[in-house]
Amino acid sequence: MKLHSMFVQNLKFFFLSLAMVTLCQSTQGQAAQVTFRLNMNGVSGFDTPEVNGTFNGWCGTCNAMSDSNGDGIWETTISLAQGYHEYKYSFDNWTGQENLRDADCSSEAENRTLLVTGDVVLDVVCWGLCEDCLPADESNWDLVWAEEFLGNSLNMDTWNFDLGATGWGNNEWQNYTDSPLNHQVGAGSLKIIARHLGGENYSSARITTQGKFEFQYGKAEARIKVPLGQGVWPAFWMLGSNFPTIGWPQCGEIDIMEHVNEEHVTHAAAHWNLDGHTYETTNVPFEINEFHRYGIIWDEGGVTYTLNDHPFFYFPFMEENNTAQIFQNPFYFLLNVAVGGNWPGYPDSSTPFPAVMEVQYIRVYEKSTLGSTVESPKESVKAWPNPTDDHVYLDFEKTGIARRVHAFNSSGQKMASFIANDDRKLIDMHGWASGLYILQVWEGKEQSAVIKVLRR
Repeated sequence: MKLHSMFVQNLKFFFLSLAMVTLCQSTQGQAAQVTFRLNMNGVSGFDTPEVNGTFNGWCGTCNAMSDSNGDGIWETTISLAQGYHEYKYSFDNWTGQENLRDADCSSEAENRTLLVTGDVVLDVVCWGLCEDCLPADESNWDLVWAEEFLGNSLNMDTWNFDLGATGWGNNEWQNYTDSPLNHQVGAGSLKIIARHLGGENYSSARITTQGKFEFQYGKAEARIKVPLGQGVWPAFWMLGSNFPTIGWPQCGEIDIMEHVNEEHVTHAAAHWNLDGHTYETTNVPFEINEFHRYGIIWDEGGVTYTLNDHPFFYFPFMEENNTAQIFQNPFYFLLNVAVGGNWPGYPDSSTPFPAVMEVQYIRVYEKSTLGSTVESPKESVKAWPNPTDDHVYLDFEKTGIARRVHAFNSSGQKMASFIANDDRKLIDMHGWASGLYILQVWEGKEQSAVIKVLRR
């Protein structure tokens, strides 16, 4: 009797175990619906983002994304086998791809990773970041230094020429000169011109503000149009002012803009010394044939890199990796167009010369109260972004109040009037000339705030 009972129990255990194994095997084979979401707000120069990974053989065109409601969040849902996958975002069949080398999104240095156990809608991420996009800068800034490239020659009170054909540490081919054949100033811009002289002989220009303008912390930006072509390498960057005494990479390097060949992405990077040369870098898509504003916002905590005011990369300073000691010091500017080198490779018959980088201005700002919260007996108002290109937002402390906003230029001419009934008002400045504007806020017959706004 006892033996029979044990036999029945063992038989039940056997069939239960068999059922569990069968269930696990069937679950392992089930596909899951995975929705990928990518925030491309503030980014241009692409048609269609795509998801590429181990699940589609890094196809490039197999899993295109769409933005059906126009909110800048691109999505696609893919049926994936359960298990581990690697992937990354690209656009237009690998015309450009994320640089995830230092994003730390996973244990894989180059790719994102995903463990699929069932249907899932992934969190929104930003191009090249592990999370959603960086917040827009709402600070207000005072212009403290500018190079507008006025006149017909380079201002030698501001600039130096680096000269020579040393390869410049990257096996470059150009000879840097101070010849007007390689740099021109006129019509409100600087042109740095790389020329092919025959064979492997090229000339170009590299200029710096070393010893003439150096700064520590603030906002810096330049409006630049880059040249294109295999082996062409324009850059707008910074070196630590102590470079002559301690050398590179101990002095630190902040690359605000680097572009190579005909890529549809622009690159940003930081280089420093940590038991030898080390660096972090990323990229962002852009329209290759247009002017763009390449910038940084730099303080004691780190550097935020921006493209047309869109923040796309944050590089923090830390004692443990030696970045605080290096980057919390004055730096100076450099502009150049290199030809050839370890990174871009070398020119070929398709490369157009002369290759011209055009720079309309470089501007440096420091934080101030210009256009920031304006205290009055009635209300606080904040204006941002300031300086601006074409619009400014006014954020009001109180809601449900009818206000009028009058805008005047610096000559006192009235530009426009607006009604502001909500807690935020967009002031459209399209068609207004560059300069300083005064915004007066009125509640009934009383003036509640005055804000100064600088239009670039």
